[in-house]
Amino acid sequence: MRELFFQFSNLRKFSEISHAISNRNFGDMGFGRISDNEVIHNRQEFLKNLNINLNDIVVAGIAHDSRIVTVGNQEKSRGSKSLKTAILKTDGLITSQKQIFLMVTVADCLPIFFYDPSLRIVGLLHAGWRGILAQIVPKALEKFNNCGTDADNLIVGIGPGICQRHFVVQKDVLDKFKEYNHKAVFIRNHDGYVDLKKTVLDDLKNAGVLAENIEISSDCPVCHNGLYGSFRKEGAKAPVQAAIIGLI
Repeated sequence: MRELFFQFSNLRKFSEISHAISNRNFGDMGFGRISDNEVIHNRQEFLKNLNINLNDIVVAGIAHDSRIVTVGNQEKSRGSKSLKTAILKTDGLITSQKQIFLMVTVADCLPIFFYDPSLRIVGLLHAGWRGILAQIVPKALEKFNNCGTDADNLIVGIGPGICQRHFVVQKDVLDKFKEYNHKAVFIRNHDGYVDLKKTVLDDLKNAGVLAENIEISSDCPVCHNGLYGSFRKEGAKAPVQAAIIGLI
């Protein structure tokens, strides 16, 4: 299935959940660049491979910030067929209810998957540089903690996202990351590069998530542009990927 979509080996061990990240095989997963009907068709074709009904997904209406919302049956289908009905101004979703599949769209930003197998709670984040600086990862862990999760029980996957080599930033952003996590910053020939995956990894470990429970995809949408859409490489026309997780 690797040629169709991306999955984490550490999450695939749990038969009670379903998860995946789409790629160009399924086309654009976000509204705004192609017709809504095409997006709906693309999503249905992707979800069909996971035995998920389009009406069972809940989509975050990305804001590049750090708001995380807990959802349930009443949110089912929101954002599935229209951006207007998504959970707006939200970059993270959490649920403990079965047959509710959380979804975010990404193109360079990191999809971050969470699963607590003890309490059976799943979470999903869209984490770009703004959201990371706004502490979306620590906030997600706080949400899980409020649900009773112990950080060392969490299984986490950090999905395909832009690598440090291709994430060149302006001085103002560089300075913010120097303050937030200087170990994730690299400077060469007056250019600043930020490693978002390392920043997230350090946030997770600092909050008590075990290193052996974290899996990081080495895929980068710029390096592997034939497989993934990348705003950094292609601009606004880039197709976006769908990341999805839920309890079966």
